Amino acid sequence: MAKFQLAIQGETRKFEVFRESETLHVQDGTDTAVLRLIHADKHTILLEREYPDGRRQQIRVAGVKQGDKRALWVNGRTFTAERVRERSASSSAANSSLAATIPAVVTDILVEVGAQVAAGDRLILLESMKMVIPIQAPCDGVVTAVHCAIGESVQAGVQLIELEENQ
Repeated sequence: MAKFQLAIQGETRKFEVFRESETLHVQDGTDTAVLRLIHADKHTILLEREYPDGRRQQIRVAGVKQGDKRALWVNGRTFTAERVRERSASSSAANSSLAATIPAVVTDILVEVGAQVAAGDRLILLESMKMVIPIQAPCDGVVTAVHCAIGESVQAGVQLIELEENQ
């Protein structure tokens, strides 16, 4: 799950985003929007939201990312967002979230939650265009979450695994 702060008309709102296969769950306080991924390429994403009354809305999203900051264009409107990375009060260790860099299929998950890993260890194997792409640990740490399954298709930027860095 990723947490974001989004500036909307001068007001900062917090959102949580959880991806489940081709569906995004976006929570804003008590409201949750379920968005279905229709199309994604390296420049844009097309989503569809279905309301309880059966009405459907298409949402076109494009954006650029620099670190935890994002500039987003949603149906012609511009927004700025910043990823919120919370740290545990009991630990000063940094958390790392690892994602696919291109659309791919998860072919193997080499670690479980709780596993101790060293920098450079292979954690997940992806396949794209007949190439095997390893997702490697950027630091020594502990696997705190795995957000994918073998055989799952993932898009670029989708969070696959989380690590808590050893200090």
